Amino acid sequence: MTNLFLNDNKIIAMNNEQQINPSLGQSNKARMFANIKPVFLQHFEQAVDDCCARIDIEFGLQLGKNREKINKDQYIKLLEYLRSVRKEIKHNYLRNVNDMIDGSHQKTDNNQSGQLDFAKVSLISDDAVKESHVIAEIILQCEHLFYEELTSLNHTQLATQTGRQTIAGSQNPIFPEKLIRALVDVVKPLKLNADARIALYKAFEINVFSQLGFIYRELIKRCEVTGSKHLYLVSEIKEEVEAAPVSVEQPSTEFRLLQKKLELWRFAQFPSLYDPISVAGNVFFEHFEIKNALQVIQQFSDDSNQDESKQSLKGLVLKKLEELNFSGKVKNLAKDDEDILDLVALIFNKIAEDDLLQGAVKIAVLQLKIPLAAASLGRYSIFTSQNNPVRQLLDDLFAAGLFLNADDHDARIIQERVASAVKKMTQAGGFEFSGWTAEAGEFSNYLGKQKQCSESIEENTKQCMINQQVLASSRKTVVTAIENSIKGKALPTAIVDFLRDVWAEVLLDAYMDKEEQPEQWAKSVQAMDELIISVMPPADDHQRKQVLKVLPGLIAELRKGLKQISYNKAAQSRFFKDLAVWHIILMDKKGGTAKDSVITVQDDKIKAVAINDDSSEQAENLAEQSWVAYISETGKQWGKLLWKEAGNMLFVGKNGMKLFEIQADELAEKLRRGQAIIVKMNEKTITERVLTELMSL
Repeated sequence: MTNLFLNDNKIIAMNNEQQINPSLGQSNKARMFANIKPVFLQHFEQAVDDCCARIDIEFGLQLGKNREKINKDQYIKLLEYLRSVRKEIKHNYLRNVNDMIDGSHQKTDNNQSGQLDFAKVSLISDDAVKESHVIAEIILQCEHLFYEELTSLNHTQLATQTGRQTIAGSQNPIFPEKLIRALVDVVKPLKLNADARIALYKAFEINVFSQLGFIYRELIKRCEVTGSKHLYLVSEIKEEVEAAPVSVEQPSTEFRLLQKKLELWRFAQFPSLYDPISVAGNVFFEHFEIKNALQVIQQFSDDSNQDESKQSLKGLVLKKLEELNFSGKVKNLAKDDEDILDLVALIFNKIAEDDLLQGAVKIAVLQLKIPLAAASLGRYSIFTSQNNPVRQLLDDLFAAGLFLNADDHDARIIQERVASAVKKMTQAGGFEFSGWTAEAGEFSNYLGKQKQCSESIEENTKQCMINQQVLASSRKTVVTAIENSIKGKALPTAIVDFLRDVWAEVLLDAYMDKEEQPEQWAKSVQAMDELIISVMPPADDHQRKQVLKVLPGLIAELRKGLKQISYNKAAQSRFFKDLAVWHIILMDKKGGTAKDSVITVQDDKIKAVAINDDSSEQAENLAEQSWVAYISETGKQWGKLLWKEAGNMLFVGKNGMKLFEIQADELAEKLRRGQAIIVKMNEKTITERVLTELMSL
């Protein structure tokens, strides 16, 4: 079906704008967008990746009331389809955007500037109009929200690179409309109806297009920081390390105190790799020389080199400095620089020793030791302020890598995001404070979104568990009521089965509505008691008359209850026929009972023997939000206790999804067998642990 976008005003405006500003020269345009591309895609790809990773969840949230239009099975199949094509969506969309920036993207829509074949024109459907309207709304909303950023980019930052006063939005490949239309090209071929496509557009609006303002501002910042009209990606700059005057911090009182504590620690650990280096003379290496040595070490480091692994960080740096020192002068490490290198080494030793951080994430984070050492030179507040961006990024990366389960898709996404951050920091940008500052902001935003998403999933999971618990508790109350009524009585087998299997559902339905309709619960229980009495041999004529008197009301109440639960009509008919036969036999003064069809119900429940030991106490007292490592042949699985009630426990993964339910006594048994270990959490960040330990001396 032809999709006609009713946005004539927009087209006219863009055409006028193009007339005012002739098309850019191809060489200038290509060079300008080549400069834009790395910076833009660095942020945009991450937003698209995050959105596609959670596409099923975000899609469900945006579907809203339209969710009621489809049944459960169709909805599940729809989500499965989205999961199966999310990689395709991500790949095709990013390819379209990449090609669009390169100028090679071709839209699949018909060329509107060509002659219109009226013989092929058909009336647009209501769904197409609604879809087009939503797309236009998203475009207008983005242009309105990011007007200032777009104006700055189009009229100043980008235009001046091509020697023009302004750039038309139609010539800017990162303009919101261009990006949104590129998404439409990807979504249109999918096997989705209009409502589903609209939900997908809105999911991208919330998770991707809403971040365009931040991305545009980053582009503007890069221009202002460089003091030039050209954009560069930090990792692509070939910086010359030279002895230029740099504005550095002065050591604070807090840092001087930390140095004194470090001296005490060295004395307590003597001899160790952290022993002070002897100083000969008063000539010291400059920061640019130390950074250069660190870069060389990073470039040629070999993890398999046993000699390097046995040396201290400052020892490696000093050795490399001496190799690179061609001045003929004997130089030393300044005390402040030596202390910084030791503090960095202590932090990374703590990371290496931590058993909670495992696998690929630990390997990745440990690669940051050299870059962080370089970025820390002259930046003393890294070790005295928890809010320092360098310290914050390291703490966030460490925290992000905790409690990741190997078979969890979300965990793999987090690992990839951590690896991406580490890759940036191990390149040239990571050796400068500014590189860490930029990545700290981005990664903090990423973690914030992850936390918000997992908390939302946790809340839904918890509420579902609470509902199940309420249902289980209600069912237990119903079962208890039935068993107490039939215990010790000789009843027909069919009646016992009916009460346990059928009337239990009637009682459960009444019990769940007990607060709103308390009389219905009483009537259902009364009907059960009267039914039991009616199928037991009467003691005398008086009791027989009493039973006959209640039978009409009893039958009516039984029919009403069975109708309430939509009980099978054929089974209902058989039951009442059998019940009538029983009543005829019992009400006949000469009648008897069929002995082989009567049983005496006994209370045969076996009470479990409770084991009271340390494991039982640990399981019973385990607080919510505590982490437990479950050990199996395939490895560890991390679970967080989200909720507990009356011995029932619900454990979830880091993404908030349910792992399993378990009873407290079952957990205690796993603790005894060594199949589970309660994690002792340290609420302090990894850097704070090291530094507070020093300060406590």
